[in-house]
Formats: sequence, structure tokens, C-alpha cells
Amino acid sequence: MSDDEFQALTPTLQNVLDQKSLQWVFVGGKGGVGKTTTSSSLAVQMASVRKSVLLISTDPAHNLSDAFGQKFSKDPTLVQGFSNLYCMEIDPTSSIQEMIESQESGAMNSIMQDLAFAIPGVDEAMGFAEVMKLVKSMEYSVIIFDTAPTGHTLRFLSFPT
Repeated sequence: MSDDEFQALTPTLQNVLDQKSLQWVFVGGKGGVGKTTTSSSLAVQMASVRKSVLLISTDPAHNLSDAFGQKFSKDPTLVQGFSNLYCMEIDPTSSIQEMIESQESGAMNSIMQDLAFAIPGVDEAMGFAEVMKLVKSMEYSVIIFDTAPTGHTLRFLSFPT
């Protein structure tokens, strides 16, 4: 489709819900602007028109558990009261810790732990790895990202594929 043929849609919730080709939605912005509220509301609405919806929080200050009144983890978990809405909260610190604990114990393990937590951007990299696992399998008709504040998200999105 050329630029001449492109017709902009009116920015409405209904137009977003009607876009069957939409596979990813990123809800972003500065801290405190309502990203979690918006992404949670959108996920609930999408669940009414899609086969399966995954809502992922990449924000270290995970609030999806608060929004839905249910504990979520790094694994997609079915939201209570829904048959097709799943949530997960990526915790890069625990992902790094799991990687370290899976290694042999000893002095090398301690060095690896110190090194892993000292590398700038390692939390975004681990979060990106978790997301890429799910995107590659694409078991969901749409994935909605409740992103971290803008600075974190820009670093997260800058990782190579």
C-alpha cells in the first residue's frame, strides 16, 4: 500500500478492537501517566473480541498484580474471571538470579553473580529474552505491553532481534 492509498483511521477504541491484523500493542509514556490502567483496560476489551490475549508488564514496578487483584509471575497466568486473558510480569532480577543458581556453586558462582548485576542494561536484556521466547511461539492473537517508563523502554527496544 503506497502513502497515497493510506487512509488514517479515526483514533477510537473501536478501531483498535476491529484491527484483526494487530498483533502487538505497546502502551508507553512517562511514569505516572496511566500506562498500567490503559494497558489493563485495553487487554480486557481485546479479550472480548480476540481468541487469546497476553498482557506483559516490562515495568520493574509491577502493577498488573494490583490492577487485577491477583499475583502474576514471569510465566503467563490466566486472569481470574477470563478464559482467554493472560498476564505476566517480567522480573529481570529473578531471571538473572535463576541463571546464576543453575550454574555450579563455588567461587565462580559468586563472581558471576557480582558480574551479572554490574553489567549496565542487563535487566533490560533479560526482560527482552523473556519476551522474545513468547513472541517466537506467538500462541496469542495479540500481545499488549505495559511498558516501563520511557527511558527503560527505549533501552529495552534498542536490543537487537
